Amino acid sequence: MKPNKQLLIVHYSLPPVVGGVESALKPMAEVFARNGYLVTMLSGAGSVVGQNTKTSIVPDLNPDNPHVRETQRVLRFGSLPEFYEYRMQNLQRRIEAEIGNINNIIIHNIMTMPFNLMATEAFWNYIIKYPDKNYYIWTHDLAWLMDEHKPNLFDRRPWSLLKTALPNVTYIAISEFRKRQMAELFNIPRRKILVVPNTIKYQDFFKFEPATTTITEDIKIFKRYPIILIPARIIKRKNVERSIRVIATLRNTWPNLLGIITGAPEKENGALTEYSASLYNLIQENDLSGNLLFLSDLFERLGIAPEKNREVVRDLYFISNLVMYLSTDEGFGLPILEAGIARTPLALSQIPVFWEVAQDGVLYLPLDESPAYNANRVIKLLTETQPRSDVLFKKIIEKNNWDNLWESHLKSIFND
Repeated sequence: MKPNKQLLIVHYSLPPVVGGVESALKPMAEVFARNGYLVTMLSGAGSVVGQNTKTSIVPDLNPDNPHVRETQRVLRFGSLPEFYEYRMQNLQRRIEAEIGNINNIIIHNIMTMPFNLMATEAFWNYIIKYPDKNYYIWTHDLAWLMDEHKPNLFDRRPWSLLKTALPNVTYIAISEFRKRQMAELFNIPRRKILVVPNTIKYQDFFKFEPATTTITEDIKIFKRYPIILIPARIIKRKNVERSIRVIATLRNTWPNLLGIITGAPEKENGALTEYSASLYNLIQENDLSGNLLFLSDLFERLGIAPEKNREVVRDLYFISNLVMYLSTDEGFGLPILEAGIARTPLALSQIPVFWEVAQDGVLYLPLDESPAYNANRVIKLLTETQPRSDVLFKKIIEKNNWDNLWESHLKSIFND
């Protein structure tokens, strides 16, 4: 998407500096860049660069800058250091130059935390001087409510700025709890504070292959539930047709489910084999073309090399809600080990070798009962007997990721 708006994101420091806020800044920049913004990161240290994203460094924003450390040392005792006004005004002029004609400005924590009070006051003065810009005060923490900071806070400028509401800004809290605290501290109505929860970039946390990220973003995978992985080659004994029939019934409960078959349909002389063609036909007959995909088809459409299959399948184990493996005959069953290592719920055909490998750690689906009965067992597993950790995983992976956050929160705030 070609950028048509500019956005400035401000924090004390950027990666590789370690910190909770720092970890969120790169994915935040990426999601805005993907949605039509040219993003500038303004900070005292570190760097975030990427498509439509650049970094500007102002050293006096960094709490570890020697000048800032000395200033902060004196401020801790309630006194304004010598040259405080001079350095603060210089910083304000530098901020003005860096922001220029950018009208959308996100400021993380600087307006409510005391790590660089000179920066707090400089930005405060800037906001008052240029009231017509769009300011978003993104608030993770509130120093005036934290016992570790209270002894070094004083009821006068610049310390008092950390608990005083600014006019003409949008306050954003990271939780309803912080929202209630902010409303009380700033003495403003709760309705004036928006909540945008913290999120995680699951691709980085799992160290996903770039090809996996391409696929998950293309098919908007986390808008789907459940995600069912079928890690099977396309040969008859893998019994893929049974999985298709079970998924056809499951769709009655979960219309938005997504199944991914990892094996590539086999071809002879350029045409699908009889068995591979029968699977495509079965998908069509059950109207599952929007619910059941062959990974190889995604690879072909997105220009991903077939050799990446193994790496992508590994990643998919970690984000699937269920692995379904309904072979009629196996010598072992490697997907059992893979799903187990990923701690992903596993539904297996009830054949002797699978019991030998997995014992009672999985859901068994008897092959002598109907696909509908098999589906009912899966529904019970995913709705009644999942461990709490799996329930939490589902919630986080669906709601607390940056792609969903744009649709659920940011789009309405920034694309008015």
